[in-house]
Amino acid sequence: MSKDYEDESIFTAYVKWHYGRGIREFFGVVGNLLWFIGNFFSFKLFSQTLFAPWKRFGEAYEGSLGFKRHAFKAVTETPLRIAGFIVRVSALIIGATFYFFVIGFSFFVFLIWALAPLVLVGSLVLSATFFFV
Repeated sequence: MSKDYEDESIFTAYVKWHYGRGIREFFGVVGNLLWFIGNFFSFKLFSQTLFAPWKRFGEAYEGSLGFKRHAFKAVTETPLRIAGFIVRVSALIIGATFYFFVIGFSFFVFLIWALAPLVLVGSLVLSATFFFV
């Protein structure tokens, strides 16, 4: 046991740990998991390069700066930009789904964590009343 809890009873030390350090560590873990999901699915990068060609593929066209060049670039790069858009939007949707799932799941785990000691004490009191009645 750490020195912070040496002069206290085990009950008060547990309550201080459970509702103090335990909750801080829980939110630290959730924050790390959300950071990982955000970086794994590259939310920032994909949103900045949403309309960029897929894998930066493209054709180099050497020639005049006229209509021919623009038509050639439009024909060759448009399918690559559409493919890049589809892949990036799909990754962003899947990543956002995971992100919101983790937030929702963390909310329920937090509720269980916060109510667990109360449920334990309540069930002990309830079971004791069955023996004495």
